[in-house]
Amino acid sequence: MATPDTIAVEIRDAPFKRGGVLELEEAVDGPVGSWIRHSDTWAMVIGTRQRHLRLADDPPEVFLDRVAFDDPDSYRLNGEARVVSVYRKSMPYGSGLFRGDDGQTKSGATFKHFLYLKLDHALEPGMYRIDWPDGRLPPETFSFDPLKTRALALRTTQVGHAAADVSKTAYLSLWIPNGPDNGAVDFGQYGIKTFSVIDNGGTPVFSGAVRLRTRPSDPEPGNGLPASLVDYVAGAPRQLDGFRPGPTPYVEADGHGLIEGQRVLFQRLQGDQDASALAATVLRVDEQGFAVTDMERPFPEVIAPGATFAPTYKANRAGTFVFELDYSEWVPQGPGRYRLAVPGLGVSDHFEVANDQWLRLGAVGFSGLYHHRSGIALDGRFGYRRPSAFRPLGGFQILESALPLLWSSNWPNGFVSLDDGLKGAWNSGRPASEDYWGGYMDAGDWDRRIQHLAISDAFLDLWEQLPQEKRAVELGIPKSGDVLPLAEYASLDGVSDLIHEAVWNIDFYRRLQMPDGRVRGGVESAGHPLLGTTSYLEHLPVYAYAPDVVSTYRYAASAARLSRILGELKLAELAGIYRASALAAWHAAEDGFSEPDRFYEEAIGAANEMDGWGGASWDERKPAIQAAAAEFRAAAAASLFRLDGSRQFAEIFEAGWRNGRELYFHKGDAAWDYYRSAGADPAIQRQIEETVIQETSLLLSGQSTSSYPSMKHPYAPAGWGQGGPPDFSQSQLVFRAYQINRNPEILALIQQTLHGLHGANQLGLSFTTGLGVRQIEHPLHEDHRAMGVPAPSGITIYGWAPQSASAYGWVFGPEWSPLPEVGDPSVIGHRRIEPQRFALPYFEYLVEHPAVIIQQEYTVDQAIGPIAFLALFLDAEAAR
Repeated sequence: MATPDTIAVEIRDAPFKRGGVLELEEAVDGPVGSWIRHSDTWAMVIGTRQRHLRLADDPPEVFLDRVAFDDPDSYRLNGEARVVSVYRKSMPYGSGLFRGDDGQTKSGATFKHFLYLKLDHALEPGMYRIDWPDGRLPPETFSFDPLKTRALALRTTQVGHAAADVSKTAYLSLWIPNGPDNGAVDFGQYGIKTFSVIDNGGTPVFSGAVRLRTRPSDPEPGNGLPASLVDYVAGAPRQLDGFRPGPTPYVEADGHGLIEGQRVLFQRLQGDQDASALAATVLRVDEQGFAVTDMERPFPEVIAPGATFAPTYKANRAGTFVFELDYSEWVPQGPGRYRLAVPGLGVSDHFEVANDQWLRLGAVGFSGLYHHRSGIALDGRFGYRRPSAFRPLGGFQILESALPLLWSSNWPNGFVSLDDGLKGAWNSGRPASEDYWGGYMDAGDWDRRIQHLAISDAFLDLWEQLPQEKRAVELGIPKSGDVLPLAEYASLDGVSDLIHEAVWNIDFYRRLQMPDGRVRGGVESAGHPLLGTTSYLEHLPVYAYAPDVVSTYRYAASAARLSRILGELKLAELAGIYRASALAAWHAAEDGFSEPDRFYEEAIGAANEMDGWGGASWDERKPAIQAAAAEFRAAAAASLFRLDGSRQFAEIFEAGWRNGRELYFHKGDAAWDYYRSAGADPAIQRQIEETVIQETSLLLSGQSTSSYPSMKHPYAPAGWGQGGPPDFSQSQLVFRAYQINRNPEILALIQQTLHGLHGANQLGLSFTTGLGVRQIEHPLHEDHRAMGVPAPSGITIYGWAPQSASAYGWVFGPEWSPLPEVGDPSVIGHRRIEPQRFALPYFEYLVEHPAVIIQQEYTVDQAIGPIAFLALFLDAEAAR
């Protein structure tokens, strides 16, 4: 049930029939990426030896007749015409790869449809039969029992609870597409005031009040969007008749029906592939049209034919009433399965109460990290297999580039495209060491970058705070001695899997360290993956970045941290290896920081030859490069100070701290290392405490105005991971704050965040593969797409991002697009999101298609790792 008088139904179009990768005995005659006939199907040539084919996926041929199912008069409930309105939301749930009519690779979509059947009055308990429009589906018989029937609007955790959790919260919320009141549903009007927790037998074990949390008109400051309320389309778009540019542009639109002061949204201003929108305010009106002002950005000089406008309304990210069901006071008497029940409406999904619920989530996160290991075969221990990828064996070669990671587009403010890493003078022509394998693949592509060390640092940080019995946790990953080349790793067999996971990643960058101590920032392909190609059949050239000062300092910090902990574990030989490596990196970075011209001599020469300065020069770029290095220098110094107590390291951190008390990412690591060091200045320690608590208080205070609490920082943008999973900056901030003040509000926020990512959200969806009753199915993980198999477990996607940030013209464009919005309705009708994108509230707008990169993307360090880190932290706290 959706409401007491609305039945909710989900109907899915058929899925794609998956192809897969086929290995041939001989090479085929065709370039990589071309389509050829194989047996009775099309297949794409992949792999450097052209001995592999990616067989095409077969799209579905039959789709829901949307028009027929939108007709309320066509439904019968127990033989009666009781359906008075039908509201529908159609969104993609899967995609496939196939050859288009033009010979190009296409990525189509198949849809799921949420139908809301509004009845003439509330449904009474009993048995019912639905007859569908024109008998297009077999009749469906169902029972409505408020203690058994699922209530769609109850948004509960799919992770479950530990009995000791300080926050046990669910939500009651529903937005109905094209429904009355702009789709907002106020359950208060149905007289819903209470809820119960019921056990598996239906017996109530706790009761509480349903409390209104936010209305759709309540502003949400600090949401990462341009304003605290959003402009949403509130009607069918209509085409402009004409346009007159000027300081106050005038739109010709006879019979427009608008009034002064009304907001309008313009779309397709620059043609079929312009998937963006522009909001403005009506300044004045006449019978022929209207003038606008207060534009988000200027209108283009020329307006394309087919441009449209539509009136808007303002609402927050939920776009509906959000009610909170707080059962935190309930202390379960034992493990079991429970549900929430609302009188007259129904029950939630089951959720489990068990002492190891958070450990289970942490284990899922570790499976996600394992599934992104590069350089080894994935053996199926978590249900997913993949051959070894990017191992310099059997003809696979990595070359050394003169391009430093710090200068590339894979680093913030980088000025050289990563695609250019082996072009011209950037290509040194030198083969890289055969030891350059390992680390984590980033996400939808396969690069390994030194930013990923945040994962290892966090796990080492967590290990230090865990009680002894939790350090011994087994998470199913390989032991270091079984997969890494250093013989001394055999001594790690008895230590925590947290240490093994950290070592897996740090060891990769140890092998990227040069004899003089400098460290390369990672390994990269010279371009993004070809759609349909697997990582283990990469055909693009692959290169190792040139060393840079930032990467060298960055590695020094992690190596010193690992050395210290190995020393605490009485593993003197390994601790010595990493101590020497950290100090070598430190000295090399210091030399480079003092004499950057000499350190970057080869890179400077290549940039001069390639005109690779991005419109500037080395002298103009140098100050920003040196400033970035200074930040990482302070972090490395703090880690080394904690390792050996030398004042030279302390003074470097102290000088940096006095210049700015900041805690994001590496700066937070630096402050925490110094704070925990013997011999630290007590005054600076107090300042660090105050800053950590202050930043955490800002994060906590922002939750009162949010529709759904989360660890999203109020100053962070919405999108690229800033609206869904917390990154390590926020994760370690709250973790460290809790070590200082043991504030239970911190635990509550972490629990609410992880529940929100796994079911307690407006979609009732888990954002992590392999976890939950309903979970995302098709993230931007190129290997599973190319292999034609389900996505591996443990991938947490970025999730929500605003429509304006995902306005991809190649996705939401003409008929050839995967999710077309322009063209013949008879052609695009079954692949069109409805209602249109800009009518969907932010928390309704999740497009489950990998082409919508900003939502379906993820990284190991910004999504997967933090989930595992926070879950294992909560597991330890639940056991205290």
